[in-house]
Amino acid sequence: MRIRSRIRGPKLRTKLLLLAAILLFAPFLFYTLLVEVETLLVDAQMNNQISLANSVAILFNNQKSLFQDLPTEIDESKDLIAQPLKGSVLLDGKVLDWNTPDSVISWKFGTDDGSFNLRLGEQISHLYGYVEIEDAEFVPRDPTTFSLDASDHLRVNYLNEDGELAEVAFTFSRAGVASAYTYLANQQGDDLDPDENVGAFLAETATGVNIEFTIPLNIIVDRSVFAVTYVDVDVNPVERSQTTTTQPTAAGLDYFELVVYRSATILEKIESLGFEDTRVMIFDEMGRKRGESVLGVNQEEFLGNSDQSKNIFERIGGFFRRFYPGQAFRDLSPDDAEQRTIEVINSALNNEPTKQKIVSVSGAPAIIAAYPIRAEGEVIGVAVVQQNVEDILRLLAGTLRTIVVVSLVIFAILTIALLGYAIRLAYRIQKLRSTTARAIDEYGRIKVSSLSVERNTGDEIGELARSIDAMLGRLTQHQTFLQRMPRTLRHEINNPLNTLSTSLENLRNTNDPEEQRRYLQSAQRGVVRIGRIVQNLSDAASLEDSLQDEEFESVDMLKLLKNYVSNLENTHKDIQFVLVCDEQPAIARVSDFHVEQMLDKIIDNAIDFHRHDSPISVLLQVGTTHLRITVANRGPTLIGDTAAVFDSLVSMRDTQSTMHFGLGLYVVRVIVEYHGGRVQAVNLDDESGVAITVDLPLAKDGPGRTTEDNELSSVESVPR
Repeated sequence: MRIRSRIRGPKLRTKLLLLAAILLFAPFLFYTLLVEVETLLVDAQMNNQISLANSVAILFNNQKSLFQDLPTEIDESKDLIAQPLKGSVLLDGKVLDWNTPDSVISWKFGTDDGSFNLRLGEQISHLYGYVEIEDAEFVPRDPTTFSLDASDHLRVNYLNEDGELAEVAFTFSRAGVASAYTYLANQQGDDLDPDENVGAFLAETATGVNIEFTIPLNIIVDRSVFAVTYVDVDVNPVERSQTTTTQPTAAGLDYFELVVYRSATILEKIESLGFEDTRVMIFDEMGRKRGESVLGVNQEEFLGNSDQSKNIFERIGGFFRRFYPGQAFRDLSPDDAEQRTIEVINSALNNEPTKQKIVSVSGAPAIIAAYPIRAEGEVIGVAVVQQNVEDILRLLAGTLRTIVVVSLVIFAILTIALLGYAIRLAYRIQKLRSTTARAIDEYGRIKVSSLSVERNTGDEIGELARSIDAMLGRLTQHQTFLQRMPRTLRHEINNPLNTLSTSLENLRNTNDPEEQRRYLQSAQRGVVRIGRIVQNLSDAASLEDSLQDEEFESVDMLKLLKNYVSNLENTHKDIQFVLVCDEQPAIARVSDFHVEQMLDKIIDNAIDFHRHDSPISVLLQVGTTHLRITVANRGPTLIGDTAAVFDSLVSMRDTQSTMHFGLGLYVVRVIVEYHGGRVQAVNLDDESGVAITVDLPLAKDGPGRTTEDNELSSVESVPR
């Protein structure tokens, strides 16, 4: 208990600073809200994306022909596969563009001089080839010679739209860009025109040359006949020889079947959709990619090279994610994305639309959705739609940045404001404390009866100051009462004591019966006066306690006043009393004993101060909810604040009665307020006397007239 009593807790400014520190949690609370919004947006995007994949699948439904132009099984001994290439391809004779995540198959043809390795790929409706040739001596074409057979060159054979065998020949006068010619195989001549739709580039190596070429896929109508031939022309001083190296198949054929996974028709359909920032892919029932959209797709976002640097706000977001992770994109990797993509495709091939969260090669979060493509109730392919949700997370990061900055600014402003307010508040409280402490001396005596600080402010400190001010006023009044009481009692009791002592002394010294009777009456009056003094003090001290145990009852105040005034006329025959009232019952819930005690104090006060040749008037008025009793007399008027006459030991009249202690009206106020009423003292309108008015509530079930309550506020004229 002693230890606990010593701990008083922190000061007010410390509490306010701790309260301001709670604002540091605001960014985290806002972050949790943003994560919930992010989750909602991502879920909505996933649902929208599966609907988008369904729309794409509907475009390809019931179109088996689009997916049947490839063999069911690939035989590398007679099929040349042109695999999809990722990224841009530059014709520069270098293999860098061909180093893709999916390894490109390479075929070896020939073993002697003129042999070569061949790689085929396709991208955006173009066929690309990369040929690594071993040639001890490359013979360039003489610009002045029209014949193609006089120099080393590369030929591509295919069937055109008319079903005729055609060739594309690439000739080189030096390392660099080739001259390309397109012609029918049986119509080769010396007057060929260059074809700008095809192209090739030659680069020299230590063992020969590398040739990189491209031709449009739309000119190869029938892909069952396809061949790449390198014509090696060796020149020596004795004779000129020509060697042709082609790709012999396992069956000894000179032509292969060209296999291109991506379909030009499918690509055209996808691109006709006009999707922006959306990657659309079509797979056949073998899981082979047949088409992929490139319109509006940022390759850096989907394929790599995105900026992975993190600023301070992203690091803050990462710190928050330890406690509230949100979306699970950060737990994925590009390897997981590849596996999830395969799972999505396989699920759609099993006729189950699926959606998944993945991370692209660049680390950008994305959503992939797959929907089956059907024909005659069977799944013939899969439509896959991939979209990055980096914008959603970027919005989160930007909003988080704003929240952090705003929260820090608000925290700084509020901290300064709260600190200033705490200092000001502490100063005001300390000032009020010191002023209150100076109001009482070390012996507990009141030095000042009123505060001079904070009384006019409207906040709680002002209310406290006004409460302390009122308390000081009451304490001052009580202190004055205690200070005046000994002198008052000495003065008031000494007079009857002197009378009593003198009467007893005279009574002892006389034998005359008449004088003895007179002296005995004088002594009795002294005793009565002392008793009245003691009774007044007792009434003021014990009144409130006696009221607590008193029970109220319904009393007709008209009858009570008539009986009371009748008794006054019998006990005070030298004073005229006038009762003015309506002959109407006035029922109130009161204690009749204490009401008569209240009337006694008011009448005693009126008798003490009334003019001897004037009557004392008693008036009864009945309103709708209250009744009013007014006792008026001609005589001295009140001075100053009339409400103060109901305080103890206070009198505000011009003259004083020897038996007036200032306690009578205090007793009246206590009784009236306990009955739920109010009392006031006013001077008469003509300043010829004083009226005491008492308002008491009527019983709820008692009769009352329709007189408005404000009519009770006027004081009728008093008989002179």
